[in-house]
Amino acid sequence: MRLPFLSRRRKRRSPTPPQTVRDAPATAPAPAPGSEPEPEPEASREPSPEASTESKWNSRLQTLGTLGPPTTIITVVLIWCGYVATWQRFRYFGVYLELADLPNQDLIFYGVETVYPIAAILLLAVFAVLLLHLGVRTLLASPLRRTTSALVWVLTLTGAAVMVRGLVGLFVPEVPRAEVPGTTPLSLALGAPLLAYVLWLRREFAARGGGAASASVSASAETPAVSPPPTVELGIRLAAAGVGVVGLFWSANTFAAEAGLARGYEDALELSRRPEVVLYAKEPLPDVPPITDYTDLGEEVTHRHRYRGFRLLLESRDRLFLVPLTWRPGDRSATVSTFVISYGSNVRLQLLPQ
Repeated sequence: MRLPFLSRRRKRRSPTPPQTVRDAPATAPAPAPGSEPEPEPEASREPSPEASTESKWNSRLQTLGTLGPPTTIITVVLIWCGYVATWQRFRYFGVYLELADLPNQDLIFYGVETVYPIAAILLLAVFAVLLLHLGVRTLLASPLRRTTSALVWVLTLTGAAVMVRGLVGLFVPEVPRAEVPGTTPLSLALGAPLLAYVLWLRREFAARGGGAASASVSASAETPAVSPPPTVELGIRLAAAGVGVVGLFWSANTFAAEAGLARGYEDALELSRRPEVVLYAKEPLPDVPPITDYTDLGEEVTHRHRYRGFRLLLESRDRLFLVPLTWRPGDRSATVSTFVISYGSNVRLQLLPQ
């Protein structure tokens, strides 16, 4: 017997559809109280002026480093100046370095005394330029418009005059022959960078409300200051820097040559203070200057031929470069200025201090 409640069909409950969750707004959740705020992304930050200036200097130093390390370039230039000075020093006595064949370390030792003044002059020049630039920047920031305008014109005329003087000495051969040594290269080294600096200075002065543009109130507000395109200005700066560097190297080379000549003249005047060289030879030496004091010591002496009256100029590769004691700069009576002799078992030396 079926029970009536069992025969009834149970009604199935239909599954409830899942509730859809609406998309949450794209707002970041609020930070919890007491927590630190999240830092902003790096791309949204603007670089500070100090960082931009540092990046510019880094890029410039990297560009300079493509030509070679600055210390290596400076060292090569100073060694070259020492070589030029040594070459002129011994050339004063008629001795060429190619003939002397000095080792590299001897060339460096001889040229060190000339390198120090050149390095000091270059450092002082850099120091003076930095001080001048600092003074100009201070004057630009001051309200002294007329003084700044007068400085701009003075620097412009000075740079133009110095540059013209350098070009005249460069293209007129008679001018460098009669000028003070180093005038033409120094004019080129100062004139071109000074004109490029004046270009930057006039632009900065006009941007700060100075110059003739400030006289007209309406025109200065509407008409921008005339300035060359960035590529042209960069080319002007690079050309001026190149002319300045070449002029400085040229000036250093000229100074080294003059310093070498002066050092040779001092050596000639102080020959009497150097040790006297006495030569004892087994056989008579050919082509000995007639002013030399010669003595024949006799057959019983192995090195019987004695020669006196020499001063040692330098020694290289078993050769002596001797200068007669009686020789003076410009003396036409001396038949030779330097006497070269190879010494060995046939020649014996004696040095007498003075």
